[in-house]
Amino acid sequence: MRGGNSKSRNKKRRSGRIGKTKLKNRSYKVFKPPQYEDNTIAQTWDPRKSASYNLEQMGLKSHTNLNDTANASTCPSSDGKGTKVAAQLFDIPESDVIPKRTKSDIYLPMSVNDQQYMARLFAKYGDDYKKMSWDIKLNDMQHTKHKLKKMGSRYLLLSDQERAEQVTFPENVRHLAVSK
Repeated sequence: MRGGNSKSRNKKRRSGRIGKTKLKNRSYKVFKPPQYEDNTIAQTWDPRKSASYNLEQMGLKSHTNLNDTANASTCPSSDGKGTKVAAQLFDIPESDVIPKRTKSDIYLPMSVNDQQYMARLFAKYGDDYKKMSWDIKLNDMQHTKHKLKKMGSRYLLLSDQERAEQVTFPENVRHLAVSK
């Protein structure tokens, strides 16, 4: 290093703007040995071996749930005749309160704003979702091609009763809409 550069660096360091990184003194070659309260563990523990190996040497399991057969399914996979029986699964609700469908769920599977959003994009681009995703003026929410495709298919599946009155359906995609 040049003399002028090192002087300015030292002055910067002294001023407190730049700290000098201090390395810790690591005297352990493998890793820090664990602190033991029991002398028998301290005598049998080998810091150069893995924890699971050391626990195995002491007669303990390191992975207690690895081969746990108590938690395995106890449902019979076949009946007495040797034919396979399918496991029966039930959809159990998490709570006793089952939410009812609201009027907005029934009448508007897609919000009015989303319908207007997709109608504007369909009017300009038809069903070209890639071009829709690149238009930052109409696609101001910056939805991806896949998100627009999902929204577009939902919009095209709406029946006339579900479609909002204030949204005009674009003529260039009328052939794609499902008539109900």
